[in-house]
Amino acid sequence: MGELSKKIGEHGERVVRNFLEVIGWSGAQEGESIICHDSEKHQRKKDSDRQTHGIDLFYSSKSQLQDFTLDNIVISVKYTSKPYPVNPSSKFKEHIKDLAQTVECFMGSDLRADNNESYEMTGITSACDTGVLFWLTNDKESDQNVVSKISSVQLDKELDFGSIHVVDNEKAAFIYNSVLFVKNNFKSKKLYFHYAFGASNYNDPDIKKYGSIIPVEYLTSSILPFRLIDESSEKVTFCISCAENFSEDSIARLLSLASDVSLDFTNDFVFLFPDYDPLIHEPIVNKSKRLLQERANTVKIAVHSLENDFRGLINE
Repeated sequence: MGELSKKIGEHGERVVRNFLEVIGWSGAQEGESIICHDSEKHQRKKDSDRQTHGIDLFYSSKSQLQDFTLDNIVISVKYTSKPYPVNPSSKFKEHIKDLAQTVECFMGSDLRADNNESYEMTGITSACDTGVLFWLTNDKESDQNVVSKISSVQLDKELDFGSIHVVDNEKAAFIYNSVLFVKNNFKSKKLYFHYAFGASNYNDPDIKKYGSIIPVEYLTSSILPFRLIDESSEKVTFCISCAENFSEDSIARLLSLASDVSLDFTNDFVFLFPDYDPLIHEPIVNKSKRLLQERANTVKIAVHSLENDFRGLINE
């Protein structure tokens, strides 16, 4: 049993490492161990003080959504061959507790100090320490959206952490399928993640408008924004992939968002939905386009389904 558990765990870490490559998080450090700074509080078993915390994967990069900030990302991989529990709350709290305590001790670790020091001359003035829990299952028939079931769970008030993002099968599939769809269907264009601008990332001159690295905040977002740049003409297409099913409200919101965001670089839009069916939904798209009024004649809009089957050939 122990050997099988180890094999499943190693398989899960390989899956997540490859996923990190897809989202631009190349070079993540593996198998780091840090000293526990609160051995009694963090003990796993009663009367057995904890000495260390293991970090499955650690990734760090300059934030593109926060001025002068370094993102330190502590990643925990929980991978199982079994379905998600019917009632996942207790297992989720166990996973979160372990990761939160690891992040807490990471904040006082040599790993953090050494990593931050390597960015010392880059203009960064602060660091944000974030946990990411990849809670994944190899069981394809199980309920894939476990996050919705644990969204209202009350966590231990003694846990000390800033933020933790939880990626389940459904969220991982959405990100992976979105990136794969764009790469397979726009082969003449270079894919970049679009970085949203606001009050929190307005002053840093080294902040980019787009890049190959997905911000950690996007891992749990219901939309993924891309810039697709033609390598020969440099023409830009603004693409938004949406995790929600298609509706009149969702396409109207995305059209409004795309129009506001892209005024200075394109009028060419692509929208992706899990269930888009042109036979049923195209009239709704046309109606939403008309509501753009004077801009309706200047924009190019294409909508596709993330689900690949023969029905999608209508878009070819």
